[in-house]
Amino acid sequence: METIELIPLSGIRYKDKMIALTATPQEVETLLGAPYARHHHSLYYFQNELRFDFDKNDKLQYIEFLAGIDGQIQPKIYGVCAFQTGADDLFALLCAKNDGEIDDSEHGYSYGFPNISVGIFRPRTPEAVEDMIEDAEEDGEPMDEEDIAFEMRKAAHWATIGIGIADYYRTAPK
Repeated sequence: METIELIPLSGIRYKDKMIALTATPQEVETLLGAPYARHHHSLYYFQNELRFDFDKNDKLQYIEFLAGIDGQIQPKIYGVCAFQTGADDLFALLCAKNDGEIDDSEHGYSYGFPNISVGIFRPRTPEAVEDMIEDAEEDGEPMDEEDIAFEMRKAAHWATIGIGIADYYRTAPK
């Protein structure tokens, strides 16, 4: 398992190497080697668990960790493991560090923290899992305990975390 430190508004630290936001694709490749995949203005590493997005001038503007709690990459932010920490605890920490308004327009599925340019996402909330369980029961096909445990575990943690350049979450398309 690899650990990478997210440093909001600056970049990431991996094995004593710093990849700064605004780096070029060539600089990222110099530090990390050839990417696992390329797609338009993005480079992917660690079997698509880490994505670097570049703007039209080939400057790094956003870094996203995509694998969640079961991934081989476990990013740390402000001293905690982002995917291993409970969703509510990480949310509270990021709220405190952001110290201002947050984008909560997706009602628990994702949040943007514009002052620190951090975003988090999960495909399900605990409430959505409860609704899923009720719907399955109403349809006469109740979920088994293993499926419920799996869904609740995923809902209790964030699936992705990303950091962007300053004002990324103020100007990012919605």
